[in-house]
Amino acid sequence: LILALCGVTVQAGRLSEHERVKQWRLKNTWPPTWQKESEQYKANMEKRERLIQAIPGSDERWENWMQFTQQRLVPTFTDVGFKLLKTPSDLQAKMAAAVQAGVDNWDQLRSEGNVNAIYQRPGMQPKMVNLHQVARELHMALLPGMEEWAGGIKLKPTSAYGVRLYQNGSSLVMHNDKPFTHVISAIVHVAHEYDNEDEPWPIEIEDHDGNLHQLNMEAGEMLYYESAKCLHGRMTEFKGKYYGSIFVHYQPVDLDVWNYQVEDVINAVPPHWKDGTIEDKGSRWAGQAITTDDRVAHGAPPRGVGVHNHRNKNYIPLKDAPNPQQLERTSVSAPDRDL
Repeated sequence: LILALCGVTVQAGRLSEHERVKQWRLKNTWPPTWQKESEQYKANMEKRERLIQAIPGSDERWENWMQFTQQRLVPTFTDVGFKLLKTPSDLQAKMAAAVQAGVDNWDQLRSEGNVNAIYQRPGMQPKMVNLHQVARELHMALLPGMEEWAGGIKLKPTSAYGVRLYQNGSSLVMHNDKPFTHVISAIVHVAHEYDNEDEPWPIEIEDHDGNLHQLNMEAGEMLYYESAKCLHGRMTEFKGKYYGSIFVHYQPVDLDVWNYQVEDVINAVPPHWKDGTIEDKGSRWAGQAITTDDRVAHGAPPRGVGVHNHRNKNYIPLKDAPNPQQLERTSVSAPDRDL
């Protein structure tokens, strides 16, 4: 159920924007002091805030603020935020065989459909290879190493997705994962077929200083990463037939260590998030993502006011809305699917 309260679209049971701001002022200051941040990180986040505030559309701006707020709200567990390792060889062999069987029966593979955070050419939505019990084996096999990497905390397995096969022309917007269940995670790269091996498709991820890294993963490698904290995506264009990885996620068992919900992120967004917005959706809206001019995924629409974006099915520029003085936004979480 969606309720329109005080010119803001909120889900039933959530605070109106007026009440949310009132509560924010009682508990918070800006810039935030929730977590210890390096001077380099603070400088990078100051730059990010300026770029976010330059986004003219209120919905796109809000989604950027949700991602930006989450990465500053939650704590870190490691020095850098990610680590590249080899996948256990026995599990890699099982997964590679499953992917090859799927590729050999390409037309029978299930399509994942359209995902807001993924840009692709028409008819080139990702395909899925189900791993069934192998996914469970992988999830449990990685658990001890993930716990050790995260500082010795106890973790609970929460999600082990099948192998997503991105198709030619795809890119992935920069984002953080779900704040409650997708905390310590791994991208396990199984197989790919490039047009040219000299043009790989790197994972792009920010470290705890806010610096961007590009990592070219080989089949049989996996990336441990703090998925709710470290912004990540694949902004370049994939050139090849398929790129297949499985995503596994964990959350701390101890709620005193981690108990962040979507509501915590929503309520932590500062009141000035909407200052200067001049239209409803935003030309580069892509769901839960950072879409600033320095983090543009291949295939994203140009930045501009009134620029049509096919993802914005209900796009109405504020100048054409019934009441252009009211800004609407829908409070949402991190991506609904593993990315």
